Amino acid sequence: MILDSISTPSDIKKLSLAELEELCLDLRSEIIRITSKNGGHLGSNLGAVEIIVASHYVFDCEVDKFIFDVGHQAYAHKLLTGRRKLMEDLREETGASGFPDPSESKYDHFIAGHASTSLSAALGIAKARDLECKNFKIISILGDGSLSGGMIYEAINNAYGEKNFIAILNDNQMSISKTVGAMRKYLSKLLASKKGLLLRKSISKFLSLLPQKTSQRIEKFIKNIIASFSGHNIFEEFGFQYVGPIDGHNIKDLVKVFKNVRDVANYKPIIIHVITQKGKGYSAAELDSTNLHGIDNLKTKKYSDVFGSKIAELAAEDKKIVCITAAMKNGYGLTKFSEEFPDRFFDVGIAEEHAATFAAGLASQGFKPFVCIYSTFLQRCFDQIFHDVVLQNLPVKFIIDKAGFPGKDGKTHSGIYDVALLQNFPNFAIAAPSSVSELESAIKFANEYDKGPIAIRFPKAKAQYLECVDDFSMRSRVVMDGTKTLIVSCGDLLTNVLEAVETSKSSPTVIDARFVLPFDFDTFYKYSCKHDKIIFLEEGIWGGISSVILNELISKNQFDLISKIKFINANNEPARHASRKMQLRENGMSAEEIAKLF
Repeated sequence: MILDSISTPSDIKKLSLAELEELCLDLRSEIIRITSKNGGHLGSNLGAVEIIVASHYVFDCEVDKFIFDVGHQAYAHKLLTGRRKLMEDLREETGASGFPDPSESKYDHFIAGHASTSLSAALGIAKARDLECKNFKIISILGDGSLSGGMIYEAINNAYGEKNFIAILNDNQMSISKTVGAMRKYLSKLLASKKGLLLRKSISKFLSLLPQKTSQRIEKFIKNIIASFSGHNIFEEFGFQYVGPIDGHNIKDLVKVFKNVRDVANYKPIIIHVITQKGKGYSAAELDSTNLHGIDNLKTKKYSDVFGSKIAELAAEDKKIVCITAAMKNGYGLTKFSEEFPDRFFDVGIAEEHAATFAAGLASQGFKPFVCIYSTFLQRCFDQIFHDVVLQNLPVKFIIDKAGFPGKDGKTHSGIYDVALLQNFPNFAIAAPSSVSELESAIKFANEYDKGPIAIRFPKAKAQYLECVDDFSMRSRVVMDGTKTLIVSCGDLLTNVLEAVETSKSSPTVIDARFVLPFDFDTFYKYSCKHDKIIFLEEGIWGGISSVILNELISKNQFDLISKIKFINANNEPARHASRKMQLRENGMSAEEIAKLF
C-alpha cells in the first residue's frame, strides 16, 4: 500500500500523480475497514478523499492551516497526518476522535463538530495572522450542506478583501439528508449553465499565458460576458474569486487547480467549487448515501425510531401536527412522516435558529410544531427559544435526541447541557421518559399540551421496554416502594437503577421523575420524610433537576432534608469519546456504581 509509506504530510509530496491515485484507493479501503469496525462517518469521508490528498499535496501542511466544516470529511486528513495508529481505534477511548481536534494533533487547528463554522473560524485565524505579520495560507474545507446555515454568509460578508484565504466547497448535493433550500438549487444552476462553463474553459489557456495584472483585467471583462449566459455568481458578488465547478475525483485536475489557486491566493479570497459523489468507491454508500452517511454500531431499535413511528401515527389523525428538523430527517426516523405528510414536513437544513423561530410562527397560528434537534445543536438556538417561543408562551414541542452522554461522538456532541439551559426559562416543561412506552405517552401528551413550550429528551441508546402507567400527565410514578433509601431517577437511567436494585438485593424506594419541570414535589415530600438517604440521578450537568430541587428546599428552609441528599450529575466538562456505558460508569451512573450507593 502506498499509504504505508506516509508517516508525515511531507511524504505525500514525494509521490507521482499516478501514486496519488493509488493513495486515494488505499485511503478509501482504510476508511471502509475502520468504520466497519468502529462506526463513524462513512459516505462524506469517502467522497472527500481526492480533495484531501490533492490539497495536502499542493499546500504545506506544516505551515498552512486546514479548517474543516464539521469533521465528516477529515478521516483521510487524519490518516495522512501521523494518526493511522490512533485511527485504528477511531472513536474509542484510546483512539482518535471522530472530529478534528487541536488537542489531538498539531495538524488540527480548530475543533469541528457543528456545521457552518469553518469560514468564521478561518477568518478569525486570518486576521490574527495579518496582525502578527505572518505568512501562511488558510484552506477551509466545507460541504454544500453547510451553506444552509446562516453563519456561513455572515463570514462570507466579512471576508471581503482577505488574502491567502481559500475555501473548498465540496458539493455532493447532500449534507446528511438531501441538501434542501435555495442554495441547493443555486449550486445546481451553476452546474447547469454549460454555455458559461464552456466559455470559461475555452479562454483559460489564453489567460494563463498573460501577465497576472493583464489577465485579471481581461478576466473581469469576461465575467460580464459569462454572466449574460449563466447569471451572476453569488460568491463573486461577495468579493470571492470563484473557480469551478471541478471534478472532485480527478486528482490531476484538482492538483492543477489547487496549484493555480495557491499561486494567486494573495489577490483576493477564493472559493473552489468541487463536485464529488458521497460514498465514492463503496457501492453501498453510493446507492444509499443518506443512511450510510455514518455507520452506527447501535443496531437495535432507538428512541428516535419510536418517535418517528408515533408522530406519524398521531399525524394521521391530527392535521395540525407538523415536523421540523435541521437536516436530521433520517436521524429522527422521519422518513415515513415526510412521505405520508410532505406538506407538513419541513427540513430547514443546518439552521437550528431558524427552525425554532419558524416553529414559533407556526404555533402562533394554531399548529402543533414538533422541532427535532439533537441536544448538542439545541444550544445554537438558545436566544430564539427564549425570545421567540418562551416570551410568547407558544406551545412548541422540542424533541431532543442524543440527550445525555454522547458516546463515541465525544465532546462536540455532548448532550449534558440542555436541561441546565432550558430550566432557566419560565413556564417551560421538560419531560424525560424512561422507556419506549413512556416516550410514546410523552409524545401523545405533548401533542395536546397547550400551556406553553415543552421538551422531551431521550438519549442515543437502546430503547428500553419497561412497564408503566400510560397516563403521562402523572408527573412522576413510584416504581418501587421500599425502605431506607429513596432514589429519584430521570429518564433512561431508570433501567440502570432497577438493575442495581436487582443485583444488590436491596429494597429502596424508586421514583421515576418523568418531568424535570415541573417537578413533582408533592410525591417527593411524601416519600422523602420516610427515608434516611436520598439519591438523585441525572444524566446532565449540575444546574438541571439538581438545582431545581436544591433551590426549592433552600427557599423552604428544608436543610435537614438537604443533608440527606446526594446528587449524582455528569461532570461539568465535555465527555471524551468512549462508549456511553463507560461514560455512565465514570460519572457514577452505571448499574454497578449505583449499587454502591445503597
